Amino acid sequence: MLSRPEKKYRPFAAIDLPQRRWPARSLTQPPVWLSSDLRDGNQALFEPMTIDQKTRVFNLLCEIGVKEIEVAFPAASALEFEFVRRLIEDDLIPGDVTIAALTQARAPLIERTLAALTGARRAIVHVYNATSPVFRQHVFGRSREQVQAMAVAAVQQIQSLCATRPETEWLLEYSPETFSTTELDFSLSVCDAVSETW
Repeated sequence: MLSRPEKKYRPFAAIDLPQRRWPARSLTQPPVWLSSDLRDGNQALFEPMTIDQKTRVFNLLCEIGVKEIEVAFPAASALEFEFVRRLIEDDLIPGDVTIAALTQARAPLIERTLAALTGARRAIVHVYNATSPVFRQHVFGRSREQVQAMAVAAVQQIQSLCATRPETEWLLEYSPETFSTTELDFSLSVCDAVSETW
């Protein structure tokens, strides 16, 4: 055990953005909530839910009024993929509910994710890649520019695959994973590049 655990981590640096108005604003209506209760994927439970169990949870989330539901990490397992297909093929998604799926910014995982979502009325593809120095240097062995290019290439691939599936209204979400340990200027640069590409 550390004798001074408070010394292990450096304090979060405050971000001074006086030209921004939103931090001082108050919410006047409820935000859109996205449930991630059904995502097993790479954060799987020791004993993952079955397709029937996941379907019951999905139905319950719809009954209580959740309108955006992250249903799976379809490329993680056959079960995750098959669950998404069941929702779509058995027409279990209410018209006012949008499903979402998570994928890393890796070409085969993106392909599998879009294959799972094919035929949905409206779907969110949430793509991410790590951006922090430790990941760039020790996991990817890539520069800032190369890691940013990973994110852009993933979005371009998603755009291309979405174009072949016009029956679905496609939405994109992007996360710079390990954002809290990424330099702010680099996080902004990657997010701006992803937004411009989309």
